[in-house]
Amino acid sequence: MGKSLENMNKEELLDFLEEYAANDAKFANAVNVRFGKPEFEKELNRLGKTIDDALDGASDYRRHGGWGYISVDTGDIFAEIEQRVQQGHIRLAFAEAVLMYRKLLEVFEYQEECEIADEAEDCIDFMSEIADKAVVSEDKEYIFNECIALSNLDEGKNCGADYEGKLLKIAAKFVTPENKAQLEKAINLFDVEWRREEFALIRLEIIGKLEGEKSAAAFIAENLRFPKIREIAFEKAVTCGNFEEAECLCVDALSVDERSFGISHWLYKLYSVHEMMENTEKMAETAEKILLRGDLKYYDVVKTLLERQAVWNKSYPELLRKCESKLFYSGYAEILAKENEYDLLLEQVKKHPELIYGYGKLLAKKYPADICSVFIGQIKKEAESANKRESYNLVCSHISCFAESGYTEEATDMTTRLKLEYKRKPAFVDELNKVK
Repeated sequence: MGKSLENMNKEELLDFLEEYAANDAKFANAVNVRFGKPEFEKELNRLGKTIDDALDGASDYRRHGGWGYISVDTGDIFAEIEQRVQQGHIRLAFAEAVLMYRKLLEVFEYQEECEIADEAEDCIDFMSEIADKAVVSEDKEYIFNECIALSNLDEGKNCGADYEGKLLKIAAKFVTPENKAQLEKAINLFDVEWRREEFALIRLEIIGKLEGEKSAAAFIAENLRFPKIREIAFEKAVTCGNFEEAECLCVDALSVDERSFGISHWLYKLYSVHEMMENTEKMAETAEKILLRGDLKYYDVVKTLLERQAVWNKSYPELLRKCESKLFYSGYAEILAKENEYDLLLEQVKKHPELIYGYGKLLAKKYPADICSVFIGQIKKEAESANKRESYNLVCSHISCFAESGYTEEATDMTTRLKLEYKRKPAFVDELNKVK
């Protein structure tokens, strides 16, 4: 294509482009965006019409006829705005993104229910990216004022468009001593209890920019009740090598984050701190807590650390009792299998027969009669409750497991008996005929 263009007459090529552009508005617009010097208001008016066309048919649920996911295509519009960014027209690009955001709010549905909400959030993220490219003071001032104004919009508020925090966070990029009061006033309008953490993070950014690191550190220390600010404090402590402080932050967080189930991410952070401190004893203690909360990967970690302290043999029996007490029976069984505790594992299989399919083959040689009995009892129980082809297929796969565990004859006999017992369930019989 390049060589072809070189050989073309320039005037003829221009004539062709003009003729093509006259018949293709999209092509004409692409040429204008790429090569033309933009006129601010004219470009906004033109793009506004393009946005209206893209959103044509998108409406709130009252006009749309009910809740539903509305499909809109704004990819070309975002691409055009991005081109303005690449050309260095930051203020125009931001104004175009704002125009897009405003028009999206006009057709806004409930925040969690439609693509309009997704587009609005993507638009704000795009606005933030554009703001990061601003270097001229006039552009920064324009972006700051636009974000303050947008945060006060009423459109979409009744439908969950509570994006004030995101918008004011963009404004905070360009806070100055002169406009700080304006930003603070905007924050105070929305700083209610359930959003306090969101706006505390913005205030932290303001303090960091205007008052320096020392004041920011004091603000962090006063606001550790907010999880995200505690996270910032933790990262700073680790980065500075202040592991004792990082440890305290974790311990304090865990004292608040007490839960019946699951594992707090602060417990993992605490382990990482002990690891950085190279404190094997504390590492073992924290790893055990993680294990007993259900993360079985930490069993080997605990074992390695206790072996390193030469206390594994002494600690093992008590650790096993804790695992039985704290873990789900399936996790406890997994550890028993790992440690070749076959007698204890057999007890668990008898108590929880559904474990037979995972450990039957492992235990069959040592306890052939016991394992055979558990297999037969569990499969019969499943066959009695099976009522559709999916469950029939599962029963048959378990019969195959029975056979593969060393009970081929018993499995064959069971298949034959089940065919007779459930002869009035043709789908079940069909599945049983597939058992090999």
